[in-house]
Amino acid sequence: MAVLRVDHPDIVEFVRCKQNETALTGFNISLGITDAFMKAVKEDCMFPLRFKNRVYDKIKARPLWDMVMQNAWDWSEPGSLFLDTINRMNNLYYCEDIAASNPCGEQPLPPYGACLLGSFNLCSYVGERAGDTKWSFNEEQLKEDIPHVVRAMDNVVDLADYPLDDQRDEALSKRRMGLGVTGLANAVEAITGCEYGSPVFLEMETTILTIIRDGCYAASVQLAKEKGAFPLFEKEFYCKGAFITTLPTSIQKDIYDHGIRNSHLLSIAPTGTISLCANNVSGGIEPVLRYQTDRTIQTFDGPTTVTVEDYGVKYFGVRGKKADTCTLGEHLGVQQVAQSLVDSAVSKTINFVPSKGGTDFYKKDYQDLFFKAWEGGLKGITVHNEEGKRAGLFSPEKDTEGTCEIDAVTGRKDCS
Repeated sequence: MAVLRVDHPDIVEFVRCKQNETALTGFNISLGITDAFMKAVKEDCMFPLRFKNRVYDKIKARPLWDMVMQNAWDWSEPGSLFLDTINRMNNLYYCEDIAASNPCGEQPLPPYGACLLGSFNLCSYVGERAGDTKWSFNEEQLKEDIPHVVRAMDNVVDLADYPLDDQRDEALSKRRMGLGVTGLANAVEAITGCEYGSPVFLEMETTILTIIRDGCYAASVQLAKEKGAFPLFEKEFYCKGAFITTLPTSIQKDIYDHGIRNSHLLSIAPTGTISLCANNVSGGIEPVLRYQTDRTIQTFDGPTTVTVEDYGVKYFGVRGKKADTCTLGEHLGVQQVAQSLVDSAVSKTINFVPSKGGTDFYKKDYQDLFFKAWEGGLKGITVHNEEGKRAGLFSPEKDTEGTCEIDAVTGRKDCS
């Protein structure tokens, strides 16, 4: 992920740098957006561009914002990282400043920061049918599993090989990890019988992620009792962190009394590959992308195209609400619930089809989305226009036989 602050003097060139399908294809780009810039856009006022405390220029904020919106609409980049929110909500606000993230945005990291991720497959906790249309969810099994997973992840911090000494020092001094989920859409739509993004869906999402949040923090406290807190733990500062104060009072007290083994515990990644390996469960907190998808698999005999079926359809008999039929509000609502219960960040792509939104979609709903994300406490937002200039990652569903290939360089689909 290449990130440039929105107040950098080269910001215009940066915004435009990927208006093609040939340059800079090896990484994503995002803007590091500040509260000051968002306020300047709302007030339509001048905005200073600076580097190392020197102001190089002043520009109107709104035209720059319009350029960002148009590029995100056409090319699905740049994404947006809300830097002030990231640092305000950072558990380690007292000893680090964050300016960038890992490639998918779910782990805001300081210099030399390491990205240690893991995900609970929520579909594996869905059990026998609880009624004619609903399945049950084994909350007790999830609670029982959490301490074992936290311990295993904490061990990885010690066992991992780090290319640089600075990376090892960073990891060992903070013991950061990011546990999240995959299969949320498949699991919750099966156990509630309600569509992705609906009020009932959000309520169950809240329940599950609260169990994981509280379980992970409690488990890390227990590890601190056994092995000691992370070296940079300072309880007078850590316990006053904006996220820590949202935890149950009993957990806050335990952290103050005993310390905590890991500075951060939670993160939600896109989980594309591991979701496919888990029989194609819905990825991360994303809605179902397709009920049936063609994927190219590399074998010893060369590449072969296979058709994989959505886990919810195949195993639960549930045809979940698809990404391109979800409203922007439904996408955003699911991400906001997740972010409120995650100490790092949440990776999610808001997929949309403009032609389904009406003639005012771009001027109204689309541009409002970014302000709602910022005002709603998200640490970042990425959108993908299915009718834009950059092709999607998945082939469309087909009624006839055929294959789709994705060009690795341009991202263009070629279906026959």
